[in-house]
Amino acid sequence: MRMLVLLLLPALLSALAPTLVSERPVGADVWQFLSPSGNYGARVEYATGNTEFVPFARFELLDATGKTVYARSAGGHTVLDISDNGLVVGVDFDGPVSGRAKLHFYDAQGRERGTADVGFWDRHGFSAGGSVYCVQDGKRGLRVFTSEGKELYNAGRCNRFAVSADGRRVALATDEAILLLEVGVRTASIPIASPFVRGMAFSPDGERFGYCERRTLHVFRVRDASREFEYRPADARLQFISLDVGNDFVVAGLDIDGGRGTAGRHRRGLVVLFDSAGAPAWQQELTYTKWNIAVPAVRFEPGSTFGVRTADAVREYRYKEE
Repeated sequence: MRMLVLLLLPALLSALAPTLVSERPVGADVWQFLSPSGNYGARVEYATGNTEFVPFARFELLDATGKTVYARSAGGHTVLDISDNGLVVGVDFDGPVSGRAKLHFYDAQGRERGTADVGFWDRHGFSAGGSVYCVQDGKRGLRVFTSEGKELYNAGRCNRFAVSADGRRVALATDEAILLLEVGVRTASIPIASPFVRGMAFSPDGERFGYCERRTLHVFRVRDASREFEYRPADARLQFISLDVGNDFVVAGLDIDGGRGTAGRHRRGLVVLFDSAGAPAWQQELTYTKWNIAVPAVRFEPGSTFGVRTADAVREYRYKEE
């Protein structure tokens, strides 16, 4: 295991040479709901509601070109989750007071395949491949479903979770440890110093896992839960906000926080790309006019690209090994 404690340098010699290939303002998307990589989106028409929530009267699923895949009435749905292969979960959310929700599972043709009731709807989402759908139920724990709505298992209570692309592996952050499971069976327990985990992710092949706390990034090999590397910035102003783990690289988003009363506090961030050896190979400072607790948010995309979202803009970078 390597512990990396590095200074914030004006520039890092880059072996990956990321370049900015696109930038668009937040809110430029014409669809109200998008799949993680933007392969599908949904346009909705609203029914009559109240100030707590407004249900949809109808929703239309579209592919990346804007072509309609199907349209159907939405009943009491107030939220849609869309996978990158066109599966949809429509959520009848009862609002934050009761927290109750009913899930409706639709296949790629818009046919309803199953339903499930959730006691208190919290974090949620598909695996990247769409084979499983996970819901953090505040009353019952992390529940893992098939894409047709069959509950496979309950992984237990947690503060945060991550699921591998193929849906076989799940990681749960509890107050004391991160638990790794494969097909519902615990395979490892990684002790943590703080229950306040800010981000968790598996690599696309499921062989690596990473998480970040406020001041430290950790990356592990899944097969034996051994630590690959740990990164803690020497600059005390830097705080981790997000991360994503690739098969070879890791990308992280950090906030530059000078403390209360500092001019421009929460208006500057840093994106760092780590190479296959776990060393920071590239970084870029970002400035923005709006602040959100979850920015900068980073995510690897297909084709050697990664995205960076702030409250102002969404940027796409392409990297390559020289």
